[in-house]
Amino acid sequence: MLRPALLVGFALAVLGWSLYGQPALAQPTGAPSGNSLQETLSRSLAPATSPDLEGILDEADSDITRWEQALEMFRLIGGRADLSQEQLAIIRTQILETKGVIEEQRRRLDAHISELNAQIASLGPAPEDGLEPDAVLRRRGELTERLREIEGRHKEIGLLIELADQLVERIGVARVAELRDRLFTQYPTPLRPDVLLTGLRDGLDVLARIVSAPVMDLRRFLERGTTALPPLISVTLAALAFWLASLFWLERRFGPHGEPGSYSRKVLAAVVVAISRGLAPAAVIAAPIYVTDQLALASGFAAIVLVSAQEALVRYLLLTGLIRAALSPHNTPWRLPDIPDASVSVIWRRSLILLTTLHVALFLIQVAQNLDITPELRSSFALVFSLLIATNLLALLRRVYWEPQAQTVFGDDESDDARAGVDPGTVIRWVLILVAVAGVAFAIVGYSEAAIWVLSKLIDISFLALALIMARGLIRDLAGIVDDQETRPHRWIQRIAGASDTAITRTIFWFNILIDLATFAAALIGVALIAGMSAGDLYLIVLRTLDGFDVGSVRISPGSLLAGLVAFFVALVITRMIQRGLVRRIFPHTHIDTGVQHSVTAGIGYVGVTLALLTGVAVVGFDLSNLALIAGALSVGIGFGLQAIVNNFVSGLILLAERPIKVGDWIKIGAFEGTVKRINVRATEIQTFQRSEVIIPNSELISSALVNYTHKDKYGRIDVAVPVSYGEDPKRVGDMLLEIASEHPMVATWPEPYLYFHGFDDVAMRLQLRVYLTDINNFLTVTNDLHFAVAERLRAAGIAFPRPHTDTRLRRDDVQDRMLGPVPTEPAFDHQAPKGGEMDS
Repeated sequence: MLRPALLVGFALAVLGWSLYGQPALAQPTGAPSGNSLQETLSRSLAPATSPDLEGILDEADSDITRWEQALEMFRLIGGRADLSQEQLAIIRTQILETKGVIEEQRRRLDAHISELNAQIASLGPAPEDGLEPDAVLRRRGELTERLREIEGRHKEIGLLIELADQLVERIGVARVAELRDRLFTQYPTPLRPDVLLTGLRDGLDVLARIVSAPVMDLRRFLERGTTALPPLISVTLAALAFWLASLFWLERRFGPHGEPGSYSRKVLAAVVVAISRGLAPAAVIAAPIYVTDQLALASGFAAIVLVSAQEALVRYLLLTGLIRAALSPHNTPWRLPDIPDASVSVIWRRSLILLTTLHVALFLIQVAQNLDITPELRSSFALVFSLLIATNLLALLRRVYWEPQAQTVFGDDESDDARAGVDPGTVIRWVLILVAVAGVAFAIVGYSEAAIWVLSKLIDISFLALALIMARGLIRDLAGIVDDQETRPHRWIQRIAGASDTAITRTIFWFNILIDLATFAAALIGVALIAGMSAGDLYLIVLRTLDGFDVGSVRISPGSLLAGLVAFFVALVITRMIQRGLVRRIFPHTHIDTGVQHSVTAGIGYVGVTLALLTGVAVVGFDLSNLALIAGALSVGIGFGLQAIVNNFVSGLILLAERPIKVGDWIKIGAFEGTVKRINVRATEIQTFQRSEVIIPNSELISSALVNYTHKDKYGRIDVAVPVSYGEDPKRVGDMLLEIASEHPMVATWPEPYLYFHGFDDVAMRLQLRVYLTDINNFLTVTNDLHFAVAERLRAAGIAFPRPHTDTRLRRDDVQDRMLGPVPTEPAFDHQAPKGGEMDS
């Protein structure tokens, strides 16, 4: 027990020595004396001299000149018409980086301007007559002149930022125009025989150049092979080791073997197959080519061929591994989608043909960008490519391949849900079909670039959707395992976090919502990148979105809104923690009344919510004084339109402050009687003795008369009426009643129970036993006990309760009517009755 204290004491001693003793020991012999030290401190506390204004202005002028030259250079380069999409994207990235540096300088000038404004404000407003001390006048002039010069540089920097924004917009327009011109450049139609023949001849020449380029560059590789061979072999062996480990260990241990048992096990096996059959072989292909490129073992056109082949092969292996993992074409029980075996085999075969065609075409396109391709070759290649892609895509999109194995009892008939609305799968399928047909049409009429662009982007987006759907399903399945009460992860989380099943389920629900939002965001980003947008484009969109918009003089941005929401919820959580701490930790150790506790807790809640709202609004950037003006302007409309709500709200505040009723009180208002359970902002909840809830507006509790049986305290009186026959002694019965009352443990001893002789009637003498209870909420229990005790005690004493006598008198006419029935009366004469012998028709 002493060791921690000794360690803490030793640490404090070392800290004190380092703060106080060490400077004295380290003081040099020539240290200043006490007087000189006081003079030094006096000089340091004297008014500071003005900052180096000339240095600030010179630095700003130098930066402005340099940035003007850079932006002018970007303007001249970006205005060229022969720049590609990638070159324009690089220029825009450089402009954005320059703009960031300029904005940083403007923020520094903003700080100087704020300091100068604060100093000028500290001098107070200038007198209207211009008479003020010379020192103050001189100081005001210096600060004003300094502020004017810095504001001038600030405006120049703002102009540069505007010029940078205009250049970015201009480059964006140029990129769109370049893409439009490239896609809609019309080449000779490939339906002409001469175009096809020329394209075929040029295509054979290009293939010969592609094949011969690495062979011609083999001499260079052999010359540098002695130095590059070790890293090349080591990287290749590492990639091979990773592939073999995933194929022979990972797949054998976690792959699709035996029966899956659960869907989560199928998802895990699919991930393993995607790694061992897609990612690992892609690494084997990519690693040596990457090393070759980095070590410059290949150069020129040969390096372009190798890098293009690497990219195409890696994409092909990744996508085929992903499809194999999802479809499991040779192992039906481990298949993720519910698709028949015959359909899976066709889908798998068509997917391989489609991917092979696509990546061969992408490899040729990427290589051909560095060659002088004739229009005939471009047009012929686009037609062949679009026909192959569209044919396989249309065959792959046949509806019969994607129908689930489970059929309805009505055979091939559509279900009610399918007839009631549009099937999303059908809509997506028809969109893909239309895009494939449009690609072929573009190629036929000569828009070769548009045909290749549309079909390649379509396939990329399709496989992106497949990857995102599988990733989302995997994560949601893992979350479902955690949500399952029978699994080990669920029990582990319960043990570690102490969470209940309901809390875990609720957390998993919101986690799945976040996963869906993240999947949607990833889909948007992926589609944007596939469509041709660069990372700089996305960055600019995010930057402009975060920059926000102006509402009057206030700048509203997503960042400020998020900060305001966070501040609001943090203040709200703090309020709830304070309320919970009062209820659970402080109030139980006090003798404060329950109603007072609720009033204090509710008041803290109202104040906390108000402060949280004001804090959030202030963090967003709204001026609270302007907010007060807006609230004052709207008060009239609120007073008329929401009069009842405002009335109930104010009445609720009155109830909490004046406390005519409080939580736990037994009240009666109108036809309702019960216990107050909660006083809310608008209404009060009352629980009747039948356990039903009555919601009463607060204004009625203020404006109407009500009975509060427990307003001041819980003392209350109950009356037990006891009838006594005239033949009994009322005093004796009264003594018995008082004795019964005194024996009950819930009856108060003060005031004592007493007997009230209520009066006489025709049947009995009326006695009333009046007793007081310390807690009137027990009136039903006490009344019930007293009734049973009185009946038992009087019966034991031989005292019977009087029975009422009822005299029944019957008149003779009434008896005759009861026995013989009423005397019939003659019918009234009808002058329209039919005559004798006539019958109604």
